[in-house]
Amino acid sequence: MSEPVTIGDATLYCGDCREILPTLDKVDAVVTDPPYGEQTHKGARGGGFKSQTILVDFSSQTAERTRDYLRRLTDLASRWVIATVEWQHMALLAGEPWFVRHGIWVKPNGSCQFSGDRPAMGWEAVAICHKKGKKRWNGGGHHAVWQFNKENGQHPTQKPLPLVEKWVSLFSDKGETILDPFMGSGTTGVACANLGRKFIGIELKQEYFDIACERIEAAYAQGRLFA
Repeated sequence: MSEPVTIGDATLYCGDCREILPTLDKVDAVVTDPPYGEQTHKGARGGGFKSQTILVDFSSQTAERTRDYLRRLTDLASRWVIATVEWQHMALLAGEPWFVRHGIWVKPNGSCQFSGDRPAMGWEAVAICHKKGKKRWNGGGHHAVWQFNKENGQHPTQKPLPLVEKWVSLFSDKGETILDPFMGSGTTGVACANLGRKFIGIELKQEYFDIACERIEAAYAQGRLFA
């Protein structure tokens, strides 16, 4: 693990979150996108049905590991943990006392089913977690369904910034600290810079860490420009 990089109100670590998480103090909330399962990673390809271009270039993880990470993150967070997860992994969370709700991200421009022998997915599951006790969010009685087009970015599973900004605004307040232990290209950090939240990000791969630093620095520079 290298020394953390500080950009504005963001503290960024390049390293393994399993080593870094025990060194962190409490955070207010977590907004993250952990790896999906092996089969999903293998099946993520671009360029059409006949393409052999594999899009995901980082390790998958099991449903059990996803559950264990979310349990650990819920202990670390004072408030909410929001994570996009593979739908097969969601079933393992149902009996956990810290699992609150299953949300949905609908992708109107999602990929078609290239084989044509079954319907395409067009959505991803969102795990909404909170430790036992009083809960508060900024969405009132709104349902846990969010519709945003997917975007092609600098990371193979980069989530659209408007979607992540929506989660940050709904599940945290200005001045609070948001953690993303699977930072990727830094979309959660950009959302926090845009919305006045502090940010802690962790990314294992140096390539994506560097991209995240550039994007978050640009977000703070843009903010200063408008200020």
